[in-house]
Amino acid sequence: MNADKRPVAVVTGGSAGLGLVISKELLGHGYRVVIVGRDAGRLKTAMATLGDQEPDCLLGQVCDVSSRAEVEDLISTVEQTFNRLDVLVNCVGASDRGLVENLEVEQLETLWHQNVVTALLCSQASIPLLEASSGTIVNIGSLAAKVGARYIGGYSTVKHALAGMTQQMRLELKPRGIHVALVSPGPIARADAGDRYRDSIDGSLPPQASAPGGGARVKGLPPERVAAAVIKCIQRGAVDVVLPGHLRVLIALGHAFPRIGDWLLLKFTSSK
Repeated sequence: MNADKRPVAVVTGGSAGLGLVISKELLGHGYRVVIVGRDAGRLKTAMATLGDQEPDCLLGQVCDVSSRAEVEDLISTVEQTFNRLDVLVNCVGASDRGLVENLEVEQLETLWHQNVVTALLCSQASIPLLEASSGTIVNIGSLAAKVGARYIGGYSTVKHALAGMTQQMRLELKPRGIHVALVSPGPIARADAGDRYRDSIDGSLPPQASAPGGGARVKGLPPERVAAAVIKCIQRGAVDVVLPGHLRVLIALGHAFPRIGDWLLLKFTSSK
């Protein structure tokens, strides 16, 4: 039996991007971290990057977290290796670009599996270990989980579903000692911002659709700021973190007065 009492965190999508930054932040706060990814090559690179800092606190696992069988094997490995789990960060997700009138059911189903089913399966499999440790689940959502936005296809639909599932989980799991939180960041600053979706837009969309947030006039967030919000959820019990924070007021205003909300959304996604 593993006698090491240091807490353990699993980060899905931890081999690159935001997930990698969150993994680094958790290592810095004394966690042993299991980074999970589908691509063995990227996982190996991430392990080499993070292992230079905390070589004895890191485990990499190749896993398709949209597969129940693979997720159950993943959590079984975590239990056998560490005999505990304190934090699950569901960071796997994917976006798209397009208009709802052109949204194919197959594309929506793909987004559903990438953004919602992955979080569901990992959370379900982790409940027994998290209950034993009075642990935490943090789901990474998006501003698109709070409001609609132009040009981002089915992404807003599935992120709204993730937000609803997160609240449902929080209500169900609180009596069992598990804290469940949602972090909803705006576009993350990254080197390929504006280029990732350039090839996927067609003549039905303006050029701004390929920009972060579908052209929303919101400054890209440093991923370290999102990682700090994850720590806030774990250590301080934060429930629902919106980044940047000042947008929470606008979101609340829009929910209370939908016409004003629509006007604000159109204003923030205008090309002018």
